[in-house]
Amino acid sequence: MTNPTPDRQRPSGLMAESSGSVPPASPPHPPLLSGGWYHGMSPDEVLGPGRYPLHVPGDKSVRKALLLTLGFGPAGLCYVSRSGGLICSALTMLAVIMFGFPPLLIAWPLSMVCAAIMASGMHAEYQGR
Repeated sequence: MTNPTPDRQRPSGLMAESSGSVPPASPPHPPLLSGGWYHGMSPDEVLGPGRYPLHVPGDKSVRKALLLTLGFGPAGLCYVSRSGGLICSALTMLAVIMFGFPPLLIAWPLSMVCAAIMASGMHAEYQGR
């Protein structure tokens, strides 16, 4: 049995017989943290639900970062980066539990170097704005 229409033409024929309509286009949902995809120029525009301002990170002092990591070790990194400080502190505690106190001889100065590098980068970024 032969088909009168070739297979390539069949989908267009089925679409012509369809009674459905094309759904209306809608814009994507704006991301909540970015303030949405629309930024108005009017000073009277107020923030609505899902459109709250982003927290702009402040200036970080290299001296303060070094003093905090000198006093508190890896936990002092929380001044520059909360997640980095907590992760470094947890890994240091794990190493101290497993190997005793010698890992502190590596972790303490390393956390001071990391804090200084991160704070100087954040300070340079703040100065660049």
